[in-house]
Amino acid sequence: MNFFKKDNVLSVYFLYLILGIFIYSILQIGEFPQKYVFTEWLINYEGGYVRRGILGQLIFEISNIFNIDIKILILFFQISIYTIYLTIFYLQFSKIKINFFWLLIIFSPISFAYPLIELMVLGRKDIFIITLFLIFSIMNYKNLNSLFLYFTFFFGISTFIHEITFFYIFHYLLVIYLYKELILKEEIKKKQIIIFFIYLFLLLYLNLYLHSFVVIEDIVNSYNYENITIYSGAISHLKPSFSDVLIGTLNHIKFINILKYVGIFILSTIPFLSFIKFKNIKYFSTMNIFFLIFILSIPIYALVLDWGRVIYINYNFFIILLLLFFKLKLVDLEHLDTMIKKIDFKYKIMIFIFICLMFSPDILSKNPIEYFPLPSQFLRFAGGIFEKINELL
Repeated sequence: MNFFKKDNVLSVYFLYLILGIFIYSILQIGEFPQKYVFTEWLINYEGGYVRRGILGQLIFEISNIFNIDIKILILFFQISIYTIYLTIFYLQFSKIKINFFWLLIIFSPISFAYPLIELMVLGRKDIFIITLFLIFSIMNYKNLNSLFLYFTFFFGISTFIHEITFFYIFHYLLVIYLYKELILKEEIKKKQIIIFFIYLFLLLYLNLYLHSFVVIEDIVNSYNYENITIYSGAISHLKPSFSDVLIGTLNHIKFINILKYVGIFILSTIPFLSFIKFKNIKYFSTMNIFFLIFILSIPIYALVLDWGRVIYINYNFFIILLLLFFKLKLVDLEHLDTMIKKIDFKYKIMIFIFICLMFSPDILSKNPIEYFPLPSQFLRFAGGIFEKINELL
C-alpha cells in the first residue's frame, strides 16, 4: 500500500483533524466558564427569548434533569459536532476524484484546519451553522414540498443557534434553485412562496424584535458562576442594537486590514478561478459565482471584527456549494483535468506551498497575518503530545 496515495493522505489528514480537535477541546475546557467560547454556550432562554439561545437552553435543561456538569455537556456537544462535520466532508470527498484542485481546497488553512490554527475559533457555534447547511445540501429530496420542509427545519434551527445564518440565506436558496431546476424540475407554487416569506418574517421578528426584551441578568443568574456577568464575553454582545454594532465595527475598520483580507480571499479562490469552468448553464460562470459570493459576504465583515472566523465560515459554505456543483455535474471535468495537466509538478509544489502553507488570518482583523499556519500548528500539536508523554514517563 502506497501511503502517499491521495486517498491515504486524505484519510490521515482528517483523522489528524478529529484527534486534534478532540485533544484541544479537552484542554480548553479548563478555561470554563470565562473563555469567550463558553460564555456563548451559556446563553439560554431563562431571561426570555434571546438570539443564539437554543443550544444553551438545551444543555441547561439536560444538566438540570440528569445532574450533569454543564462543561462536560458542552465538551460532548463540541466534539460530537466536529466529528460529524469532518466525517460527512470526508465521505463526500471519498465519492469524487481527488486531484490537485481538491488538494488546494482541502488543505487551505482557512478550511478544515482553521479551528486548530486559530484556537479562538475552536468550539464556537459556527460549526453547527456550517454542518446544518452541509447536511441540507447533500440530502436527496423527493419533491419541492420536502425540500421546503427541510429548509424550514435546517435554516430555522441554524438561526436559533446564531443569527449570522441570515447572511447565508442565498446559499440555501441556491441549493433550492439547483435542485428545482436540475433534479426535481418542478415549478414553485405561490403558496410555497407565501409560506417562505411568512416564515422568514417570523424568524426576523424573533431575532430583531422579540430579542430586545430579554432580561440578560436572568440568564446570568440562572448559573452560579461568580466570574460571569452581563459584561462577560459573548453575553456582553446580546444587548447592543444592530445599528450600534454596525457603527462600532465600522469605526474600527482600517484600510490595511481590508487589503489583507481581500488578499487572502482572492488567494483562497485562485484554484476556483483557475480550474473551474461550468457547463453551458444560464447564469453560471466562475466569475459570476465569485463576485456574488464576495459581495454577499461584505455585510458580515461590516458587523463583526473577528474576520478570520467569518472567512472560515464563508470558505466552508463555498466548499459545500462546490461539492454540490460537482454532484450535479455542473463542472466541466475535462477542462479541469486539462488545466491541471498543464502545470508542471514543481510548479504544483510551489502553488501548494503558496496557497496552503504560507498565510492564514488571525481571528481579529486588527491582528497581523499568521505565517506557515499548517506546519506551525502541526509542530505545536506534536510538541504538546511529546511533552505529555514525557510527563507520563
